[in-house]
Amino acid sequence: MLSFRRETDYAIQFLRVLSKSKKEVSLNDVSDQIGVSFMFLQKIARKLRQNKIIEALQGVKGGYKLLFPAGKLSLLRIVSTVEGKCCLLPCLGKAKFICSKSKNCSLKVKIGKLNTEMTKTLEKIKLSDL
Repeated sequence: MLSFRRETDYAIQFLRVLSKSKKEVSLNDVSDQIGVSFMFLQKIARKLRQNKIIEALQGVKGGYKLLFPAGKLSLLRIVSTVEGKCCLLPCLGKAKFICSKSKNCSLKVKIGKLNTEMTKTLEKIKLSDL
């Protein structure tokens, strides 16, 4: 069964909290609110910050905030940030992946279409929809 990693689930929950807040939110508050360890949430926040989804503000009144409205942030961008490129088969995502059956592979074509549809669907779903 295909599923998102726990890290992606927590990233989505973290971003939902940020999207509903009118001010910066501390990691400690979010950690308590969604029931995830502070250290794990810090790792997630680092990825989101490096990919310019959130911003960290320093100081006594610091915390984290979204860099743009939740209606503009796609589920595809969140998933790709946390998990990497969305690919159902290794040959669909890695240019250097070598498969002895790649020239006559009907599976790659059919799964490739499914992968394209999945990517389109994830792009359509916005954080504000969740």
